[in-house]
Amino acid sequence: MSTGDGGGEVLNPVEVEQIIRATANGIGKSVKVVSEAHAAFKTKTRIYEHAFAVAYISAEGPSHEKKYRAEKVTQQERADAEAAEVAFRHAERQMKALEIQLSAAQTIAKSVGQMYGAAGSGRG
Repeated sequence: MSTGDGGGEVLNPVEVEQIIRATANGIGKSVKVVSEAHAAFKTKTRIYEHAFAVAYISAEGPSHEKKYRAEKVTQQERADAEAAEVAFRHAERQMKALEIQLSAAQTIAKSVGQMYGAAGSGRG
């Protein structure tokens, strides 16, 4: 069974197990990364929303003007919240990619197991 990366490398069950273990460990670590990125996103969003509310209440004039003034005053907080969201979504996508890699490795493990079973493992 080859790795599927075009290298033609034949994997044995131990190598496949190591790939699965490493990928599973990566998923475990990514849970913390995603959680921390989500917490940062929520915090930055809360800071932006609070700053916007304060700016809106403090602004003079009709409501549509107050909105634009508040948006202008809170541009940095909004940019920070958006950057935190981008980081969070990126972490989610990375974790999903690891999950897909794990699924692929498990499929390879099944194929390698069948290959070794058909060829005989030299046991018995």
